[in-house]
Amino acid sequence: MRYALYLFLSVCSIALHAQGIRGRITTTQNEPLPYAGIVVQGTSTGTLANAEGQYELNLAPGKYEVVFQYLGFKTETRAVTISGDFSDLNITLQEQALNLAQLQVGKGKEDPAYSVMRRAVAKARFHQLQIRSYSARAYTRSTALPTKIPFLLENRLKKEGVQQGKAFLNESVADISYRRPNTYNQKIVSTRNSLDNSTPTPNEYILASFYSPEVAGTITPLSPKAFAYYKFEYEGFFEDRGEIVNKIRVIPRAYGEGVFRGSIYILEDRWAIHSFDLQTTSRGLDVEVKQLFNPIQNVWLPINQQFRIKGGYLGFAGEFKYVVSMNYLKLDVDPNLREDIVINDHKKEPEKAAPSRKAELEKMIEEQKEFSTKNFRKLIKEYEKDQKKERKEQGEDVRVLRNDSISVDSLAHKRDSTYWETLRPVPLTQLEVKSYQLQDSVKVLRQEQARKDSIRQDSTRFKPLHLLTGHGYKLGTRSTLSYESPLQSLVYNTVEGYAFDLALDWTKRWGKDHRFSLRPLGRYAFGRERLSGTLRTQLATRKWLWQLEGGEYVYQFNPNNPIPPGLNSLTTLFFEQNFMKIYQKQFLRTDYTYRYLGDVLSLTGSLEYAYRSELSNLENPRPYIDWQNRAFTPNRPATLEVPNTGFPNHNALTIELTANLRPWQRYVIRNGQKRYYRSASGPTFQFNYRKGIPVGLNPVDYDFLQLGGTYNQNLGPRSELSYALNAGAFLRARSLYFPDYRHFMGNEFFFLTGNPTTQFRMLPYYQYSTAKRFAQLHVVWSSQRFLITRIPALRLLGLKETLQTHALFTPQPVGAYTEVVYGIDGLLRLFRIEGVANFRPGTQAGVGYQGLGFRIGTTLNIR
Repeated sequence: MRYALYLFLSVCSIALHAQGIRGRITTTQNEPLPYAGIVVQGTSTGTLANAEGQYELNLAPGKYEVVFQYLGFKTETRAVTISGDFSDLNITLQEQALNLAQLQVGKGKEDPAYSVMRRAVAKARFHQLQIRSYSARAYTRSTALPTKIPFLLENRLKKEGVQQGKAFLNESVADISYRRPNTYNQKIVSTRNSLDNSTPTPNEYILASFYSPEVAGTITPLSPKAFAYYKFEYEGFFEDRGEIVNKIRVIPRAYGEGVFRGSIYILEDRWAIHSFDLQTTSRGLDVEVKQLFNPIQNVWLPINQQFRIKGGYLGFAGEFKYVVSMNYLKLDVDPNLREDIVINDHKKEPEKAAPSRKAELEKMIEEQKEFSTKNFRKLIKEYEKDQKKERKEQGEDVRVLRNDSISVDSLAHKRDSTYWETLRPVPLTQLEVKSYQLQDSVKVLRQEQARKDSIRQDSTRFKPLHLLTGHGYKLGTRSTLSYESPLQSLVYNTVEGYAFDLALDWTKRWGKDHRFSLRPLGRYAFGRERLSGTLRTQLATRKWLWQLEGGEYVYQFNPNNPIPPGLNSLTTLFFEQNFMKIYQKQFLRTDYTYRYLGDVLSLTGSLEYAYRSELSNLENPRPYIDWQNRAFTPNRPATLEVPNTGFPNHNALTIELTANLRPWQRYVIRNGQKRYYRSASGPTFQFNYRKGIPVGLNPVDYDFLQLGGTYNQNLGPRSELSYALNAGAFLRARSLYFPDYRHFMGNEFFFLTGNPTTQFRMLPYYQYSTAKRFAQLHVVWSSQRFLITRIPALRLLGLKETLQTHALFTPQPVGAYTEVVYGIDGLLRLFRIEGVANFRPGTQAGVGYQGLGFRIGTTLNIR
């Protein structure tokens, strides 16, 4: 009660002493200018107008020069005196006229935009490095408007407050601190949502600098590679607060994902961003980004940001608008990076001598205040190297891409509308007020319904229906029990007939990231009338995992499971094709994995003792559809290397060691935890050694070694090259059986699952399995501008084309196998289709062409 009284008195005190200016910002035709910027001259104190052009700026008593600006309109500066209460001040902005008198483009001459952009590109990193640190308060408002909802979900979502044509809001106020080069700390002071936080977020743009070469995977106009992706046109210049501003039209050479289009405004002589209005497309969504910059401590910084995301996916469509107002509280500008230098276009001015590598930047600027665009970029690179060296000497890890921390104030979700009236810098429109009122009433009903549902559906209570559907139960604060229904794992194969698994999974967590789990699993095969099962226990943290498992179960000969059991059930019952081949194993196995040793190395070691048995098909397995030209194949796989892959019951004691090395592993830190970039450019090297130790009946006795590597190379926003190379051999093979062979990720069904990079498209599952030596190569090149994707309409649908080669080399009589693939990815955003030509030397007049096939795949992860 004391706290509530104090808060009430504080809010009343603020309300009683509020003063400043308020009004409406319009065009000369009295049309509102939504989200126009208002800022006090020379500071970052400011706000935004709302969607109706209305604004309100709190100011202490005194005299101010207030700047009103809107992209494409002439900036207006007004002197105001604040004595008490609010003063009304309506502003009319005139459209900005462009001057072309001094810069005319003659026939055959280079457009002046290129000279401007060369200097802006050369100085981009300079501007990015100017700020050593800052603290700011950011206000963000998002408005989401669903424009299309699938019919089947319409009623359900309506109960949640989501209706077609009705907008809902999210507001937040956050304190942000930044430290060069990549550390961001955010504290959410207050947040108010008329629905929830599930809308798309433009954070990749808000906390990104458009001086960077890329933002959210999109090449910026100030990237060193910009001239390969953009054409530029000079549209004129105007004057703003004593600065000459050049308007440059940004024209992508081929519009689509990964590039922007629109306009960017560059300050003359500073070659810094004044503002921009750019558009791009990402995953089928149209993204518009606007930013207005203002001078603070002689550095132009973004204070007004607007984002608009529009599009649809899987039957949903909508529009999301975001406005961000940045108020910089503290700003630390690097004194070594001053603006009093001249950047000359190296194509227009004589080239000056390159700066000395060892000289200090400050001394170099004092000695030479004019630099060519090329030399200045070299200079900044040297400065970055010095900064990187200093960070290393201070013990910082330079492989960290970002270091973010986000915390939420304990009262962030509890502040009421009265508090928000004093905190919100941008007034609500009438539609937004109604949206809050509507959604607040929906939220009350939903909370009451959720309370009733939680009573009826207590997660700790058992219900008979759970036997069919499966369920998860909470057993205390950090303990859970999951039950997996047999219906979830019901499968059919020619060896077991119908079979299902029934499993429980109990997990206990403690400390920061420790967990212990116990998983008993039972399996019943109706065709064999056999009950089997396993028991697995795990002890793990984020960095390591120890596992012990034993029992009896059936496994595919290829431990990588090239065909999912569910898909095999479909092919067996409907297409009379039993692709999956399995054997039985009674075993005891232990594994230990340590992840990211020194952040670059992960190690896994395992020891297994097993009694392995061959299995045969049932006497008369029956598909749903009897295909006249097909028949089930034996469960004994056919291979080219040996005529018979059958084996006796035997013992197998094996030990296996696996290492993955990522010497250039990079990562981000979020709230103190590392998150590694597996998809980032850079090679990964693999080492695997497996040894069979002779013990017991018909033992195994062999040594197997394989080495490999994968590499993903980003060739730009529209192109990527991925390749994987893997080779190995049985160094000693005194005794081994078909489960010990080296198998490959083949595929014989028209629907493709698995890793699209390392899986063959038409290779028979076991035909090329080997107990000798092998090498395989996979190369995948993808592009959004190759053949059909040169058509803009198709490219904007999100399509990608791929060219692929998959090759396998084994000793004679097997020989080599090769696939050449052309594919189209992104059909309906979910599917891919591929044409595959496969070759085997010497099969047809020495040409080796085997045939042409087609495959359909999906971007979803099918288990």
